[in-house]
Amino acid sequence: MKPTDTLSQVVDLTLLSNFLHQVINPLNGVCGTIDNITSGEVSPGNVNRRLRASRAQLEHCVSLIRNLAFFSEFARDQEAYREQHKGKTCVMPRIIIEAMMFFQESARWKNMKIHLVDQNTQYKIEADPDLIRQIFMNLLDNAVKYGERNTDIVVKCTIPKKSTELIIEVAGRSPLIPESLWETIFEAGYRGESARQIVASGTGLGLYICRLIADVYHGSIKYELRGNPPLSTFVLRFPKASV
Repeated sequence: MKPTDTLSQVVDLTLLSNFLHQVINPLNGVCGTIDNITSGEVSPGNVNRRLRASRAQLEHCVSLIRNLAFFSEFARDQEAYREQHKGKTCVMPRIIIEAMMFFQESARWKNMKIHLVDQNTQYKIEADPDLIRQIFMNLLDNAVKYGERNTDIVVKCTIPKKSTELIIEVAGRSPLIPESLWETIFEAGYRGESARQIVASGTGLGLYICRLIADVYHGSIKYELRGNPPLSTFVLRFPKASV
């Protein structure tokens, strides 16, 4: 089944309710934190910690809203959406670094580092930077959220010799996914066992939207186990890249 085949099945009241709770709950938490700080109930030594926690909650809300905005716009008219987002150039290191900046603080809490192997080579594809950035926002959000403490998240870009295909790997040490689920994790609404254990609720749209965006530009995204010991690795491929 193609990713777009299930669009009409996914936008239902259950999903919408789940999404709203995920946005409203952290926003209420941020409001409560601000109230406590302004009223003096938070000790001076804890203010920065509470503010950092609130910022992470806001980042999570922004990512959820971006996902839903893309999802709803793309679902209305897929071909019109493709036409609307043509003619733009995406410089990949810049986009990846911008996405990384959103999660540096939450990664720091777990003593994790997000590392782009080559920041200098200006790999380019014809794509909307905002859309491609959303792919990395989703992937890095998951990598930090489910990644093991005291580990690195490594992003690597390459164009093989005699090829114009850009290959991007996002690898980290997190619970390994059984091979039988490597395709299932990209289905709309799917949430794995580790996700349910670590985070109480979720829309299950993040990876699904990664694949939709990749598909807009005739690219692909897959999950693989790479390295020894094996790392959870998401591999993106985009045709007709340049340097």
